[in-house]
Amino acid sequence: MAKIIKFTLICLFIPCITFAYSFNPKPLLDQARTYLESGNFAQAIESYDLVYTYARDVEVKAKALVRMADISALFLDQKEVAKNYYQKAIKLFPYSRELKNAYFNLAMLLYEQGSLQDSLHYFQDFIHNFPQDIRYSTADYMIERIKREIRKGEIPSFKIEPPSLGDEPMIRVLLAKVKNVNLTSKQNLWINGSSYPKGVYVFKIKNGTIYLGQKRLNRVVDLKFIDVFIFNNKKYKGRLKLKLKDNLILVINCLPMEEYLKGVVPKEMSASWPLEALKAQAVAARSYAYFVHLKSEEKDFDLSSSVASQVYGGILPQSSKSIQAVWDTRGEILMFKGKPVIAYFHSHSGGVLETAKNVWKVQFPYFRIKRDPYSNKIKKLEWRTEISLSKIENVLREKGFGLSRIKRVESKDVSPSGRVINFSITAENGEVLLASNNMRIWLGPSIIKSTLCSVKQVGTNLLFKGRGYGHGVGMSQWGAYDMAKEGKKYREILQFYYPGTTVKTIY
Repeated sequence: MAKIIKFTLICLFIPCITFAYSFNPKPLLDQARTYLESGNFAQAIESYDLVYTYARDVEVKAKALVRMADISALFLDQKEVAKNYYQKAIKLFPYSRELKNAYFNLAMLLYEQGSLQDSLHYFQDFIHNFPQDIRYSTADYMIERIKREIRKGEIPSFKIEPPSLGDEPMIRVLLAKVKNVNLTSKQNLWINGSSYPKGVYVFKIKNGTIYLGQKRLNRVVDLKFIDVFIFNNKKYKGRLKLKLKDNLILVINCLPMEEYLKGVVPKEMSASWPLEALKAQAVAARSYAYFVHLKSEEKDFDLSSSVASQVYGGILPQSSKSIQAVWDTRGEILMFKGKPVIAYFHSHSGGVLETAKNVWKVQFPYFRIKRDPYSNKIKKLEWRTEISLSKIENVLREKGFGLSRIKRVESKDVSPSGRVINFSITAENGEVLLASNNMRIWLGPSIIKSTLCSVKQVGTNLLFKGRGYGHGVGMSQWGAYDMAKEGKKYREILQFYYPGTTVKTIY
């Protein structure tokens, strides 16, 4: 009886969402994992936040909160935000099996901040609640260490060193997840250290491993090439790694950062644009890739080759200006107070920039709401589109929301920039409050081009009218174009779109 009473009291603290429809968290949990895998850390938090809000199951809600904390701490360096998420999860769901990371990581965060008594408390709770966890011995060691430091009156000190001059990093880019890999090498190659002649090679999954023809290889295959290789009708440089995971082969291109950027800059910005705009794009793309690379050591790859990260096209037709932009800015990244910047960029701001918090619920000091007089000057991008309510119903069902017929969709919580932060979707059996950027991505980012828009119901359709293209956070590429046309240098462009940052050469 005591346990039942405790659980009832706990439930009183859990946010109560009133809805009659079913909710399946799996699609959004899968989406969050995909975002995290591709380095889209802020977007992953946004997906877990939806799961936390709408899931009924206590374990699922706890898992979502803890994942939000893990991402904040480990990938975004937002320790205070992470502490709040961990503490919230422990308060609301103290008996959840999902709290292992909450107790252990919170204890480590508190120790690093010098809160020894609190850290000791959470390490002891971790050992008490999860005695079989692999980190038990580490926690036991930390308990003895903290007790010793408390007795001696010592306070641990941790100094974060900014990146210094070093070697050019190797970037791992996911090209595809496939059942079969077909590639061509024009010259000799090495497969797991053994030499093979030039030709066409087909790798397949068989008996839980990767085969080349009838030859059994391994679950991980390393390929080295003298020059280029061809995969999916595209040419690439560097090495290739094939890894069997979830019954698919991950095709991962490993190459130096600057070679990687030669395949990114011309895909993200027209090679015909002014050189200073291309230089700004090169620094932004390098900064984004470097930030994600630093956080991806335990992952299978750093970035994907699609818009999920930033577009990478391998070896592209030679563009002297794009190559010069990469070369002239070699090793340069954006920094804010000694830390690398996650330099988001987009196509067209619509005349006003947005803060990341209003898009992904994650705040960064170098993204601010401010007027952008440059984007509209060169290209006033206005758009309109109609989408049926039935299409929105189908998309929401695919994402796990068991809604019946939708009656209306309304803008909610409009940002000072004029962008819609949330859409309220009312169906016959309940309501969903959905972040506008989720709506934009789910319905198609080329259909709803930005959230700087209005929405009006016309019969069984929704009429969206807006301006701009993209999320509006960070550098507007069309704005960079106009600034360069006006004679602004790339560092001026970067300073305008990432205020408070500095450019530093790290290799």
